[in-house]
Amino acid sequence: MVRPRAWGWSKLSYYLLKPFVNGIARRFSENTNDPAFMPFLLADPLQPQRLPTAWVGALARWIPLSSRGEKPATTFDRTRAGRHDRRLAHNLAVLRSKFDRPEILLLAEARHHLANEIPAYRERYLRFLSEHLQP
Repeated sequence: MVRPRAWGWSKLSYYLLKPFVNGIARRFSENTNDPAFMPFLLADPLQPQRLPTAWVGALARWIPLSSRGEKPATTFDRTRAGRHDRRLAHNLAVLRSKFDRPEILLLAEARHHLANEIPAYRERYLRFLSEHLQP
């Protein structure tokens, strides 16, 4: 993840609210095309119901570091985005500036939970990974 959705608003909210709250209620959104996943997610007793402000703070510290390339880790995240989405364009530009000729798979209709996507999308990204992670 280079820059999450609505990051400007989230970061502003974090800095304004962090002295007063230690978490906010988590909102669960439709983030997969698999209709069976959302009921599973909502019924999962291990899913946190609150988003700790410390997590948002860690993300606020990570984003500038990842954009400058100061951390050796690479995180892949494919949140649903359209062809003209500025966030997608920004994220791709950062990745292309960090890696020599990166090979990128765009699944335009896939959503955030790739591991819990419909089989067609899951098969495409797993095949892509296996082809590109071979020694």
